[in-house]
Amino acid sequence: MFTPKNLNRIISLLNENEKQTVYGEQPAPLTYEDKKYFAESLKTYSQMGEVMYGREKLQEMVERITKMVETASRMIAESDEDVVDKVNASRHMKHMESALKDLQKSATEVMIHERRMAASYEDIAEGLKKYYDVE
Repeated sequence: MFTPKNLNRIISLLNENEKQTVYGEQPAPLTYEDKKYFAESLKTYSQMGEVMYGREKLQEMVERITKMVETASRMIAESDEDVVDKVNASRHMKHMESALKDLQKSATEVMIHERRMAASYEDIAEGLKKYYDVE
């Protein structure tokens, strides 16, 4: 049974100026600035891809650092220093090698995520190219 309170609520819903859907309010219409920003973004889409593909050669950098650590360890092992310094240097090298393992593990994870990002980036590009000129 409808009461005046329920009827007033229904009337107020019908009189609202904003369009509503079953899922809620529709998004606001695009402004000129929104459209301009979108057009500029399409023009620079390929430049955004440079970030996705990791302009920095992470794997090469990790390999270089690995060689540096290995060489440093070998040089310490071959040095003719006294026993106290050699023990101290050996401890430092073990710490550095542990840090290197962490670096290698983290770099591997980053490279995996970069590949995923690149694949998603390409999927987005394919979708945009169906409707817009993407550069």
